[in-house]
Amino acid sequence: MRGLICDDHPLMREALAGAMRDRWPDVTLDEAADYPQAWAHADAHPDFCLVDLDMPGAAPVAGLAELRARAPTATILVITGLTDAALLRDVAACGVAGVFSKNTEASILFDAIRAALPALQAMEAARLPPRQQEVLGLLAEGLTNKEIARRLGISPATVKIHVSRVMTWLGAANRTDAVARAQRGRII
Repeated sequence: MRGLICDDHPLMREALAGAMRDRWPDVTLDEAADYPQAWAHADAHPDFCLVDLDMPGAAPVAGLAELRARAPTATILVITGLTDAALLRDVAACGVAGVFSKNTEASILFDAIRAALPALQAMEAARLPPRQQEVLGLLAEGLTNKEIARRLGISPATVKIHVSRVMTWLGAANRTDAVARAQRGRII
């Protein structure tokens, strides 16, 4: 999977790229500091783009439209400090998957990225330890912790730890949400 992070502020761009590399180390990330660089990187066919609207080289909507034209299959998420309602409506009409304020908490942004890109969830699944993959599969069957413990020959307390780690890993609020997220991401 390939991604493109576009922001003219080096600190913001590097922070986003670093956080994504920590979370999804198998993703190849390109970085751009302006629209012309973003367009050039779009020729590498990124799967997703995180784009700051207010960058040198083009007006926001024109820059975004050109990026869309060069990367027509990419999922585009906009991260911006701009608040003009008319501009944000025009941006939404460009076929972006989401528009986020730069004041958005990182966990919300990364949840949105994961939701927009099921392939990221599948990549994460490849890193889930085998026992937690087993527990996730048994959760999907609707088994209780005690039933999972009996099936796997481990204690219910150990199952509880595995369930907690699986839920954290998926960013799920509860067991049902964990199974739903895993199914949406084709992890199970």
